[in-house]
Amino acid sequence: MIRVVQFLNQIQAGLGGEERMDIEPRAEQGAVGMGMLLRTMLMRKGADIVGTVICGDHYFLENREEAAVKLTELIRTFRADVVICGPALNHKRFGECCGYLAEVLENREKIPAFAAMAKESSGTELFRNRVYIIETPKVGGTGLNASLRRIADFAVKKSKGEPIGSPEEEGYFKRD
Repeated sequence: MIRVVQFLNQIQAGLGGEERMDIEPRAEQGAVGMGMLLRTMLMRKGADIVGTVICGDHYFLENREEAAVKLTELIRTFRADVVICGPALNHKRFGECCGYLAEVLENREKIPAFAAMAKESSGTELFRNRVYIIETPKVGGTGLNASLRRIADFAVKKSKGEPIGSPEEEGYFKRD
């Protein structure tokens, strides 16, 4: 089975809103929050979310390097085959966290990772040329299931080191 770890912020993990943006890195076994729906799609493809790492947006952005190190240590405990950062949808601060963590995991730690967020997220413009970002809708609802299916497909492909197709085939933002 492919071991997937998901990175979520305090909102997506169901731990609170703006008032909880200072949550330090932590881990939960299995899927939480939006990960429950994603897990169902992954399981159909021989993958499972074995753990979720969580960090508040404000804590992450104010302590980028420290947060990335702590989250990486937590991710390693799950022996991840691939890490899904998000989906951030249009949570702008969370999109930036997702892009940064995916970049650190891919380039420095050599752990397969990618992000997922809406076109309107500031993280998309900042990181689309540095990491793969699967497109999601701005908010849940219309288009969310289709983007979660693309995320699940891409996670399996990344974990196996398979060639990545075009942005149109895979659903990621075009890189310049």
